[in-house]
This record gives sequence, C-alpha cells and structure tokens, in this order.
Amino acid sequence: MTTDLHLSGPTVTMFGTRDALDAALSDELGRRGCATHVVTTPMGWLSSVTNAVIRLDTVSGDRAMADLTSQRMPATHVVAVCATSDDEGLVARLDELCRQCGDQHDVSVIWHSPFGLPTEGLDGAILRASDLATTIADEIGLQEAWTSAPSYSSKTFEPGRHRGHP
Repeated sequence: MTTDLHLSGPTVTMFGTRDALDAALSDELGRRGCATHVVTTPMGWLSSVTNAVIRLDTVSGDRAMADLTSQRMPATHVVAVCATSDDEGLVARLDELCRQCGDQHDVSVIWHSPFGLPTEGLDGAILRASDLATTIADEIGLQEAWTSAPSYSSKTFEPGRHRGHP
C-alpha cells in the first residue's frame, strides 16, 4: 500500500464490497486528497494499515475487525460503518467488538439505515451513499486532527444532518 506523492491526506484502507457506498466514499476521499485501497476478500487485518473504514456488514469488514481486535497492532484510526438491524443480538455483538477494539485503537462507529428505504423521524428521507460517504470522510478528518488511540465513539447517521446541514 502506498500513498501517491501528490496527495496530502493519508491512505485509507476500505474493507467492503466495491458497492455504491465504497465508490462514493472513494470519490469523496479522493476530493479531500486521500488515496484509497479497497479490500473485498475476507483476508483479515493488514498490519500496514493506519487509517481504515471497516464495513461491519461485509465479510471482509467483519473479518478485519475481528482480527484487529484479537491481535496486538500499532494504534490505528478506524471508522466502522454498519446498517442498523432489528437483530439486537447482532447489534450488541458488533458494538462490543468495536468497544474492545477501542481499547487499543481510535474507533468511531457510524450506524445507518439501509440504503433506499425511508428513514424514520426525518420525513421519510432516503439514505444516499454520497451523504453517508461525506459523513464517513468527515469522521476520518476528525480522527486525523483531534483524536488518538485508544478511544471509542458511536453515533447514528441521519440523512440531511451531515456536514453543512443543521
């Protein structure tokens, strides 16, 4: 993994699926001067990663988070992203995994509603990949500027309430 010399931001490794969210996030991070590296196979954690977006609802992301949590690794900035679920056991398991990871790393979790479905509480707003990508990129910027490991935070993304919106 290398960083292009003309870019000013870090290389961000994205553990996901190369879907609409990964494409939107790669575009958004590129606009902000970051290089991206996408991992779509369940190969676990890569020891050279210092900044990551882990899609917990993907096989590669779930495996990467489990590996990062179970091994001693240098401090890493991680934004974990996952669709909300009615399965309380699954949500509790993922939240606990992220909390454990936050014992050694800088972990921010962003929960979001499924794509293309109306969001409760916001006049039925539809979640778009580009809106969530902006919020994830904002979080990466906050981690780079203000936080250091270990830490843990969690929030729920609401469409229309990302950077530049009330």
